[in-house]
Amino acid sequence: MKYKKLFLLILPINYLLSEIPPYSAKYHFESDEISITGIRQFKKDVEDEIKFEASNLIASIFFSSKFKTDKNDVIPSTYDIKIRPKFLDRDQSIKFNYQNNEIYSKGVNEWTSSLDVKNTLYDPLNVQIMIRTLAKQGLRNFNLKIIDMKKGGYKTYTYSFLNNEECYFDNQKYNCYVYERTQENSKRKVTYYLIKELEFMFLKIIDISPKIENKLVLKEILSFG
Repeated sequence: MKYKKLFLLILPINYLLSEIPPYSAKYHFESDEISITGIRQFKKDVEDEIKFEASNLIASIFFSSKFKTDKNDVIPSTYDIKIRPKFLDRDQSIKFNYQNNEIYSKGVNEWTSSLDVKNTLYDPLNVQIMIRTLAKQGLRNFNLKIIDMKKGGYKTYTYSFLNNEECYFDNQKYNCYVYERTQENSKRKVTYYLIKELEFMFLKIIDISPKIENKLVLKEILSFG
């Protein structure tokens, strides 16, 4: 399968989030608890959505982030997690209420947190739109605030450019930009491999900490743009 390659000599500083194309792709997710392949989609509409759905004979997982884009920022609406079998106890639903300036969480973690309209808080999925956008702008280091899923509020993460390296997908060679996410006083590290020629789409994401290791790997592109 041939994919359209984009050769950009100059990366515009005012690159808009709205220019990131929709896609549908098959990804494999693996952790200490589960190994499963599913479909990850970025759909654009009045309200955009990133979601990942996967199921096999043993388990099923569903992640969804709904949001709107405003020039160079993401405005979160909802973030939902559903995982089966139920004993894994991970179901959670988060809603951003801009009228009351509050964030509500139900499910495994129940809390209410204030919403600071001056600082955008991202969820674990829609933050990836920002990572792709800032990487395409050529930023080497930046900070982003992600909601604290367990108790509300947020955590600030630092994203650092590590290197460019050759990477391979579907028997083709690409140029991958590698970024690492860290947090002060934490041993957890998340490494992102972004394919430059495919609008900085994620080739893989590796999440490692002393207690867990998760990996998401691109297997097949079903639609792009």
